[in-house]
Amino acid sequence: MQHAPTESMPNATNIHLLLAYLADLELEVDRLRKQSQFVQHEVRETLNRIRFLCMNTSEPGNVPSSLGEIGQATKNMLEVLRDLHESPGYHPAHDQVIAIAVRPLAEKVFRWQQRLVGAMQVVLRLELECEHVEWFPARLRHILDNLLSNALKYHDPSKSESWVSLSLKIVPEGYELRISDNGIGLRPDGGTQVFELFYRAAPARAAGLGVGLAVVKLLVEHSGGTLNVDSGEGQGTTFVAVLPRYDINDYLV
Repeated sequence: MQHAPTESMPNATNIHLLLAYLADLELEVDRLRKQSQFVQHEVRETLNRIRFLCMNTSEPGNVPSSLGEIGQATKNMLEVLRDLHESPGYHPAHDQVIAIAVRPLAEKVFRWQQRLVGAMQVVLRLELECEHVEWFPARLRHILDNLLSNALKYHDPSKSESWVSLSLKIVPEGYELRISDNGIGLRPDGGTQVFELFYRAAPARAAGLGVGLAVVKLLVEHSGGTLNVDSGEGQGTTFVAVLPRYDINDYLV
């Protein structure tokens, strides 16, 4: 079990804590940037759609249909805005261990990544041995964000069903978080490269430097855990993160 840092901790440990915080902050900036761009686009598209539908109500026969579509567009936008709500703890500035409800967090992150990637047909499967973990909320959010995003980006549209599985169990080292998918997988030489700083798994990967997984690995390792990947071309990918348990009492303020 890990314990809170003290003034007498060696410099190497302090450096690990600093690197974990910097990685966490880097992922938070990237998350907020993507979120802002997506929300701006959704608001613009929703308002344009409502404006178009309002113009169509000039025809008497179109009024009921247009009102129904306006209502649906408004409902969809409200769902997006509702998912924007974050607890104050879900930010790197609140770097302390709390009890986290994994199921609602995983479902919320998955919905967001579905919207960002445009993969609404992919199904999430949850297999949780425990419903709560005592860990750093912002760090866990960023790990889920990037690993679920990767699984959704590389789903296989040729398969009759695309799914992403998230399992969580307690192991002697702490918590084992396993995220698997039945997507296109990695090339035979891709397993060792996936964590390199500027590696991109496919030519289709568009904007961005492709540093998310490398930063996630840095974040996990400097939090005292491990992150590994197993994949086969056309057979999907599995990421396994082992996260150490912390004593929540050491972080209560």
